[in-house]
Amino acid sequence: MNGTDLDGYSGVEQCIILKQGEVRMKSRRLGIWRKRYVVLFAPSSKGPTRLVKYADERGFREERQLSFFRMQDVTTVVRLSFNEDHGITISLTGGEVRQFICNDANDAEDWLQKLQTEAGKSDTLPVGHFRAFLIPSMFLNYDGECIVEVTADCVNVFTDTTKRDKVAGMKISCIRRYTSNPEKRNNNLLIENGRSQEPIGESLLLFKSYQAVDIYNRLDTSARRLRGSVSFGNSSNESFNRRVRRSRSTSNTMPRERQNNLGLNSL
Repeated sequence: MNGTDLDGYSGVEQCIILKQGEVRMKSRRLGIWRKRYVVLFAPSSKGPTRLVKYADERGFREERQLSFFRMQDVTTVVRLSFNEDHGITISLTGGEVRQFICNDANDAEDWLQKLQTEAGKSDTLPVGHFRAFLIPSMFLNYDGECIVEVTADCVNVFTDTTKRDKVAGMKISCIRRYTSNPEKRNNNLLIENGRSQEPIGESLLLFKSYQAVDIYNRLDTSARRLRGSVSFGNSSNESFNRRVRRSRSTSNTMPRERQNNLGLNSL
């Protein structure tokens, strides 16, 4: 994947914003009211429904967040009792409180409605389902936010939670390699699909998700069950490396350009 493809992922934030704007927020330690930029995000590959605080709008554009809390942890959202009702008080589980003052009454009312709508709402998906961002590739006509479903024997990719539009389906028994490196903290998940009866065929798919490690673990568990393995560690990748070596022996009959497109020379 080239740099341009990955750059597109930074734009995810723009398409999942429920509300954003400058407010005066009360600091928890000193009780000082400071100008801050806050953004209410819908659930996506970058995180759950949450309210994120930035130092200013530039900090938001550069994705340098100061703090955040999940809307799932919000118990109540009400108006402040002073400053002409331009303020908002947010109570969290555990007794914590966040307060900020808006520019005017209309802005405060809009914040109140949107925050109350999302307060306490769980955006957890069914077991085996994860939010991810599919990086553009030559193997699929679709890229962007998606839902990855990992079953006992398949990995399916859908455009959204309704699962009406299926982007791809891969049999786990035909997957050559799956990797995720949490130490790099890049939220990457790479799946290399081998030859199968599925329309997608041989392919390399790169996903980005704050749940990348969870997807990997779910996929690894399913793969182990299919192999009947009871050992853990790096055995899954060793098994898939054996498949890769076998695929290399068969790839010698393929045109060099086709091998490069499939990434066989880089494994």
